[in-house]
Amino acid sequence: MVIDFRKAQLKEADLLSDIAIESKGYWGYPAELLNLWRKDLHIEKEYIEKNTVRTIWRNSEIVGFFAIKEEKEVILDHLWLLPKAIGQGIGSKAFREIEKECSLLEISSFVIVSDPDAEGFYLHQGAIKIGEVESIPQNRMLPKLRYVIQ
Repeated sequence: MVIDFRKAQLKEADLLSDIAIESKGYWGYPAELLNLWRKDLHIEKEYIEKNTVRTIWRNSEIVGFFAIKEEKEVILDHLWLLPKAIGQGIGSKAFREIEKECSLLEISSFVIVSDPDAEGFYLHQGAIKIGEVESIPQNRMLPKLRYVIQ
């Protein structure tokens, strides 16, 4: 299995949006909630231009993406894998790639606002929980984590 990471193309914006929704659906959320969250998970071409967005490829198929957003603090804004790619070590490889990108960008740490179901993955990668953030669209609190580049 060959895993590659490529700079996201503007023409992939809608595909990335679909990957985010399909990935979120992996956790068993009903279609009504996924449709409600679709606008919050929509990736615009401008977003790809302004942020570090990389697609994740297994062999010759796109299976996910991640995005690093630099604002007042650096955020791992997206890390999504298609359900068929979850549980195969691809997420961990993507996280190592995120570390490399951050090193190149001279970023020493970043924040993650995680889906509660994905919190364990980030903790396993070495992130620490630093609080919670209210999600209005999801009507719940989400874990806020920090990861320090080693």
